[in-house]
Amino acid sequence: MAVLRVNQFAGVSPKTPPRYLGDTQAQTALNCPVWLGSLQSLRGTTDKAAFSKTGDILSIYRFGQSETNELNYWFHWKTDVDVVKGFINGDTTERTYYTGDGVPKVTNNALALSGASTEYPVASYDLGVPKPSVGITANLTGTADPGTTAETRVYTFTYVNSWEEESAPYSATSMTAATVDWYPGQSVALTLPAAPSGNYDVTKKRIYRSATGSANTSYFFVAEIPVAQTSYTDTIAGDELNEELPSLTWEQPPAALKGLVGLSNGVLVGFTGNDIYFSEPYRPFAWPVQYMQTVGYPIVGLGVIDTTVVVLTEGRPYFLQGSHPESMIMVEADVNQACISKRSIQTINGAVYYASPDGLVALAPGGSTVITASLFDKYTWQTLNPANLVGCKYENQYVGFLNTTSGNGGFILDTVAKTWNFHNIYAVGGYNDLKNDALYVIVGNRLHKWDTGSLLPYVWKSKKFTFEEPKAFSCYRVRAEAYPVTFKLYRDGSLFHTETVTAGNLRRLPSGLGVDWEFQLEGSTEVYAVELAQSPMELNQQ
Repeated sequence: MAVLRVNQFAGVSPKTPPRYLGDTQAQTALNCPVWLGSLQSLRGTTDKAAFSKTGDILSIYRFGQSETNELNYWFHWKTDVDVVKGFINGDTTERTYYTGDGVPKVTNNALALSGASTEYPVASYDLGVPKPSVGITANLTGTADPGTTAETRVYTFTYVNSWEEESAPYSATSMTAATVDWYPGQSVALTLPAAPSGNYDVTKKRIYRSATGSANTSYFFVAEIPVAQTSYTDTIAGDELNEELPSLTWEQPPAALKGLVGLSNGVLVGFTGNDIYFSEPYRPFAWPVQYMQTVGYPIVGLGVIDTTVVVLTEGRPYFLQGSHPESMIMVEADVNQACISKRSIQTINGAVYYASPDGLVALAPGGSTVITASLFDKYTWQTLNPANLVGCKYENQYVGFLNTTSGNGGFILDTVAKTWNFHNIYAVGGYNDLKNDALYVIVGNRLHKWDTGSLLPYVWKSKKFTFEEPKAFSCYRVRAEAYPVTFKLYRDGSLFHTETVTAGNLRRLPSGLGVDWEFQLEGSTEVYAVELAQSPMELNQQ
């Protein structure tokens, strides 16, 4: 006597031979959210809008974070772009920073939404304020008071943009033209260069001078003049100077900076090559070189857990931990797993997930693991072409999209239930919109909304149930909330019976003995149990 019953439907474990799967596990689980227990359908996407830019769109970001209108306003690019909303005190313009579209850039609502174009962002500035490349010329005027002592002054200046962001000063290492021995009774006539070229919106210059003549001493504010003004006469007494130059070490970010992420302490972080760069806290335009740190392998991408930067490389990963960029401590992660896809990186529930050669890794300071180790070995994982994996976050789920010919558009890993199933939705990028609690994806070069469409047809195939002696199942029942459901039964590896089930009553099977039995369900209605028995009496006792 034998009864085969499945009343819970779990996901796949591709590395496990079919006969060694657990009774609830599947050989195939397509378009079914198996973390729910019963067999149900995944919802498809809904088509929301077309993008204004022509070409293949790879990256999207919804600007207008105070709005709930999901169609306003979609930044979109044809390159891999990373976007961070700025941490700016009192900002009402939604200053937003991004890398991956040429040099690092910043935009706001006045720039991004300017004009009639919807090719957002319409306009931007290059990030940071350029350091002056030409210095001040200083000349003494007037007559020195007799019997007085000279004071050596060194002059420098900075550029300031319309957002009151200030550049580093002109280099104090070659300041001979800006050095004078001033005596009481004299004034200092200063000649300054014109505005810098470039997309920076520089509007002002700030003039500073030293009090001691040392090139390494502090500089104090003298005056602020319009950027077009090229001359100024300094008549200010030394005891009137009290505002120190704040931007001595502030630099623009490297032109090749990419992988931009933001920390909760107001710091922006990016990388080039093996080097990680940090901005000043709450000053995303200023990137002091002394904050830079270097790792042992080329960097692929960055993740964030609170104020910890997760550095994912072509070799081992690292954690950079600290409350301020100047005190960041580097710690090697506890797994040696390289990152093979920058676009696979996602932070979910306090862990950074990414694709490695051996599987999907969950990296956290408290403990890291190849989270798919029980589901995939290296060889089955590599069949998915994980180097092209694009990862998105949706609730507690890691939603992956694959560039593969296997017929699977991607997968869903439920990070709580630790279940895995495939789906056949092909997307090339996405954005998790916290305001609308929704995932938006790029499908067919259009904006789609995840998990809001019609029910997708699922396919769920059971494990291979193997018996010591041949068995003949004579009847079965599919218990479902609604019908129809397609039921397929396999005997010793061959399709044995196919039927469209329209009700939950007992159904007969053709006669035949077999050692290995498998069944497959296809449909879109909820199924909560499947039962096979050798006799109607056995089946009715279940």
